[in-house]
Amino acid sequence: MFSQRTTTALLHGLEDPDNRSAWVELDARCRPVMLGVARRIGLTESEAEDAVQATMVCFVEAYRGGQYQRERGRLSAFLITILRSRAIDARRRAVARREAAAPIEAVERFSELEVSRIWLDERRSQLLRQAMSELREGGADERMLAAFELFGVRGVAIGEVSERLGMSREEVYNAKYRVTRRLQPVVARLDELYEDL
Repeated sequence: MFSQRTTTALLHGLEDPDNRSAWVELDARCRPVMLGVARRIGLTESEAEDAVQATMVCFVEAYRGGQYQRERGRLSAFLITILRSRAIDARRRAVARREAAAPIEAVERFSELEVSRIWLDERRSQLLRQAMSELREGGADERMLAAFELFGVRGVAIGEVSERLGMSREEVYNAKYRVTRRLQPVVARLDELYEDL
């Protein structure tokens, strides 16, 4: 199950260099969001992995060195700045090795504001994935969840969802409604845990 510690509690935990659990939890919370952002700004999978790893290392060093101060801005803004720079660095290395699929400018063209918008979108997606995972772990009906994902999230036509899952249209609508109702409090709770991310 997902950690119930807030981002604030995790940050306090990082002050202790021996607190491995805080690092692991913060990484588990941030990495999927950052990987999604890195991919969407044009990095390959290996470039994205490199950029995210470098971002996390840079962040922990900066945090322990007192460079991140919460009263000066959100954690997400700090991470976005680092991630954008590390993404450009990853692309620059790939270009130097002649392994890049696109030039550095393909990544540089994304402003920090654009990266911030992508971050928020990836954050929402991560919250939904985590909430769906919790519903699955809690024994929610898999067909209802599949109907919700296909119809409610991916926008697959109701007729196709009905046919794929062997459900009537009414059952698909009901599944979307019921899963949405069950997801709302879970997403709200997770949103509080991600409060600064």
